[in-house]
Amino acid sequence: MEEVNKFEDLRIKLLNEVIQWDNKPNLTKEFKENFFKLLELCTFSMMQDKDNFFALFTVQMKREIRLDLDTAVGNMASLTHFNIYFNPYIFLQCSIEEMKALIKHEIYHIMNNHLKRAKSIRGKYSSVAISKAMDVSINQYIDKLPAWSDNLTNVSLTYNIDLKPNENMEYYAKEIQKGIDKLKSNKGKEIIENRDDKNSKLVKKEHDSAHAHDLWWYSEDDLNLEQLKDLIKKVANNANKGKIPSEIQQIIDDLNKIPEISWKDYLKKIIGTLPSGHKKTITRKDRRQPYRLELRGKLNNHIAQIIIAIDISGSITDGEIDQIMTEVFNIIKSYPSEITIIECDNQIRRVYKVKNKRDIRKKLDTRGGTSYSPVFEYIYSHRMRNHLLIYFTDGVGEKELTCMPINYKTLWVITGKGESLSLNNSYGEVKRLSNIKVEKPDPTYAKDTMKDMLVEWQK
Repeated sequence: MEEVNKFEDLRIKLLNEVIQWDNKPNLTKEFKENFFKLLELCTFSMMQDKDNFFALFTVQMKREIRLDLDTAVGNMASLTHFNIYFNPYIFLQCSIEEMKALIKHEIYHIMNNHLKRAKSIRGKYSSVAISKAMDVSINQYIDKLPAWSDNLTNVSLTYNIDLKPNENMEYYAKEIQKGIDKLKSNKGKEIIENRDDKNSKLVKKEHDSAHAHDLWWYSEDDLNLEQLKDLIKKVANNANKGKIPSEIQQIIDDLNKIPEISWKDYLKKIIGTLPSGHKKTITRKDRRQPYRLELRGKLNNHIAQIIIAIDISGSITDGEIDQIMTEVFNIIKSYPSEITIIECDNQIRRVYKVKNKRDIRKKLDTRGGTSYSPVFEYIYSHRMRNHLLIYFTDGVGEKELTCMPINYKTLWVITGKGESLSLNNSYGEVKRLSNIKVEKPDPTYAKDTMKDMLVEWQK
């Protein structure tokens, strides 16, 4: 009780100081010290049971104050650590239980990799739909959030939709966008999406759920998917001690999956052996007639010709495609390459060339089944004999090809929950993306940090 009273006295003191600022914030050294002292007290109170994970995660984050946040708490990632930001105008109005819930909320965002997933569907859905979808997908697992937090009930009522529990962010974004589109036709687009004049101010004093994640949209993102995944894995494993929520444990287990066989190593090896034809050059004599100086010689043309076929029958998500492309382009960045994308379900839907990941188009929304033969028929008819084919699929399709492969080599990469390739004869190598194996975290991590916090808290 004494600890709670100490926390509450400090919160009220800081809140009164913020209220006196009015529109002229005065972030003195003393205010910052007291504010971060409050955060330490809040973090220490989480050091028990299932909240222990969130406390140990938080002490690994760099804490900063930002008055331009549209919400109480936000986060961003750097190459080596996560930053957690607080807007004291909004945060100090919350009780200690609500503060703990808000901190857990940010960690759920991080653990679910919402930053990358949100950017992968931006353009397909509005920023309002994506922002609310991210919050709805995780808030159902967090108790004692502030009343202004988005949840299944209030978002369903707002947009006259029926959101199901325990679904992913992408599902909620799609459903919320449907509700937004219906309201647009009745009320006008500006009612739903436009920011008003108060939102253009640098200092934000109220939570704005529609723009709570604008920090992500307007920031430079230097991390690729694998770097961010590695950072999440490192911090989560360091915090993985004692009891943790089952949904967090599942994410940690997924993060610690180790490839069953390295399809990426296989791809690196095979690219160097691709047949690539020849090109004429004046720097080399013709080997058959070396005395004919007017004849040009030949050099090997070291340009890897690669076809990436993607099964778009519905089993592969946009997030999986984004991960696939990140890995592929990371592998081939050291090799001159010509890449052709073929999207296919039970027929070829789209074919286009790409030079980098930014050229990848959003996956088409199709309803077809899965057939592999159309891709091999396309390769045959376009005489793409010297191409390497990388075919991403969940493996569920036909058993026999109607067209014998003529391409140089084929690599099948089984994604998602797929166990094996349905073809009786694959005519190539078959690899799976990953297999589960959990690594034990370092049990000594954050020990010194928590000791320092205890000493400070007892003063």
